[in-house]
Amino acid sequence: MCGSKRVYVVKCVKSPHVDYLYSLYECKECKCRFFDAQEHTVSISGIYEKLVENKIPEVEFRRSKYWTNQTKRIMKSLGKKPESLLDVGCGTGDFLMHWDDVVKEGVELSRAKAQFARERGLRIYNDYFENVEFNKKYTVVTCYAFVEHLVNPIMALNKLMPIVVIGGILVIMLPTYECLKRWVINTFTPIRWHMYSPPEHLNFFSKQFLDRYLAKNSFKLVDRYWTSGGMFNPFRNIPFANRVFGKGMTFLEEYTPINKLPIFDHLYSYYVKTR
Repeated sequence: MCGSKRVYVVKCVKSPHVDYLYSLYECKECKCRFFDAQEHTVSISGIYEKLVENKIPEVEFRRSKYWTNQTKRIMKSLGKKPESLLDVGCGTGDFLMHWDDVVKEGVELSRAKAQFARERGLRIYNDYFENVEFNKKYTVVTCYAFVEHLVNPIMALNKLMPIVVIGGILVIMLPTYECLKRWVINTFTPIRWHMYSPPEHLNFFSKQFLDRYLAKNSFKLVDRYWTSGGMFNPFRNIPFANRVFGKGMTFLEEYTPINKLPIFDHLYSYYVKTR
């Protein structure tokens, strides 16, 4: 990420998608971790098409508590309702649908998801983010679970930052290995941390590097928290217990100070563009 050649192999990780082992690297300078997408000849686009098969919703749009909370956090950080919003990696457009009276656009690579979002009346760029030419700036730019998929995430950051207006907000949610959950899994169990998923997930920014890189480009951190992303539930196969535990976790992660500690592996960062 930082251009340093001082990298070393942390471990080898078995891909859950193809029958290969991938080397996990860490940079001694910026502490970012990454897989080399070119280590094996694999069709990454083919993997994504399989991942989205049968995942297109067939029900009418319903507001979710998760995305509603995101809109509230963004308006709190911004201090007002945004005039325009771009969601990169927007899927079927669920998050965009939670905004009313806002110019809202999305970028989505999956043809099926992009088409579904368009049928909802949304303007969607169906292409690799790197290929999209933007002729405007946005009050809010969001990318939830996006940058970890990229071969060159720095190029994406460099393209994201200029399209945010001064005083606007850039929201980045990504998996972080710098958390208690990942450390416990890797230290005490033989289980693969599910975010180590090459060649689907390729990059893991360190918190230190992400903050410094954005600060150099006039973005100030104004809010941050960690959640499990709904992925931590030991009662998933017990319906009643699953619901109760899920609601309890949601309350803890959204409304208590526990989300200010790096316990879980979903890191949310909100940056305001200062100039």
